[in-house]
Amino acid sequence: MATYNQGQVGFGDPGAVIDSTVHSRRLYDFSDRIADLAPEESPFFVYLSKVGKVPTSDPQFRFLEDRNKIQAMDRGFSLDATVTVPAAGSSVEYTVDDGNGNAVGWLIKGMVFYVGDTTDTTKQPEGATVRIETAPVVGSTETTFTGKTIVQASDSSVGGDDGTADGADGDKCIVIGTAFAEGSGAPDVWSRELENDYGYTQIFKTAAEMTNTARATEYRGYRDEWQRIWNLKLREHKVDIERACLFGMRGSQSGINYTEGIVGHIIYNANAGASVQTTAATQLAYNEGLPYMKSIADSEFTYDVLLSDLEVVFDPARGGQSAKLAMCSLPVISRFNKLSGNALVPLSTDAGIPYPLQSTTGTFGHKVQKVETIHGDLTLVRQPLFRGAAAGFMCMVDLDYVSYRPLVGNGVNRDTSITTNVQQSDEDLRKDLILTEAGLEVSLPETHALFNFETIYSDGS
Repeated sequence: MATYNQGQVGFGDPGAVIDSTVHSRRLYDFSDRIADLAPEESPFFVYLSKVGKVPTSDPQFRFLEDRNKIQAMDRGFSLDATVTVPAAGSSVEYTVDDGNGNAVGWLIKGMVFYVGDTTDTTKQPEGATVRIETAPVVGSTETTFTGKTIVQASDSSVGGDDGTADGADGDKCIVIGTAFAEGSGAPDVWSRELENDYGYTQIFKTAAEMTNTARATEYRGYRDEWQRIWNLKLREHKVDIERACLFGMRGSQSGINYTEGIVGHIIYNANAGASVQTTAATQLAYNEGLPYMKSIADSEFTYDVLLSDLEVVFDPARGGQSAKLAMCSLPVISRFNKLSGNALVPLSTDAGIPYPLQSTTGTFGHKVQKVETIHGDLTLVRQPLFRGAAAGFMCMVDLDYVSYRPLVGNGVNRDTSITTNVQQSDEDLRKDLILTEAGLEVSLPETHALFNFETIYSDGS
């Protein structure tokens, strides 16, 4: 029986063979092996395969997002209309929203909040403490309730953009707990429902083909041409999945499903709500449900700017962990290493700081560099597919909120497999098929970030 050896196509296991008999069709599960092939070419797929694989039994997989922990860190809302805050002991009606034109559904009677002047550059505590006195009424775009002033600053300056005692439309209110009378009963109950989202599995196919005449021919340089082709096609298949997991946009048309990639997800969600940062001058603040996306000029890539950005990226109010995988283009990796000698990056004053990068070999065969900051840690990994229009990308991913979802159900595993001899019976050739049906799940988009260093790479145009 003729065989070809997987170990000779880059898998390091000379004991594994696949039947190559012309008229024999065999199916081989390759799901646990393909990630080990050239890990540096598809680092994101490798991480997903090793630490984030969650099979699904439905090509339209659904998942839940829990933002209760995130919301608990940022218990705030905004005034939806200007209100004259009365003196202590007096009440007035408040109309509020979440800052993005949506009603606030989690307020209850007895909550205490602070309202102050968010535009006050002196950052002085000029404001008032207010207790919610009536059960809030939740509408489609706003919430209303009666609030009693408990304490007001001596200068009576509350929230007004004009410096008056009026709480201006848009001013931020911060919840500072609850307060109830002695002997009072239990408060009203609120709960934030889990949010639903979905994704699709995508069918990836790659074929390896060679005439039997060519297979019987010994070539110079690489004696077995069939093994060389197989090596190329397996790598091609894995890189195709990598591209989809990076740049794919979710959709389903004419019976064909398309999975969503992490970059595609960030760009789509960042544009779905509040305005996206397009210049380096303005920093995009936290917005619920939105990832952090920023374009920055190469000249502005300094350590103090980086710290300001990471302050947002690692804000507990955005959720996520204190460490993220940072996939970087080769020019971005070079930029990290070239600036200020052995220092990480220079301060805006161009003074270098003793903040060296820690280079090491990652668990899964990648060369990585560790960056530790006061806000959180980054693991820099070279992403070779960030080139061309993506040559200035640095994509920061919270691995706790991404999953690789192969289709597995009813005893059928649609993760990566190889089917041999799929050629027609009258064809004098060998044709094998590599197939994967899987998708990427990206949840809590606010835990991920995308930087585009606009001028870090030039195509010469």
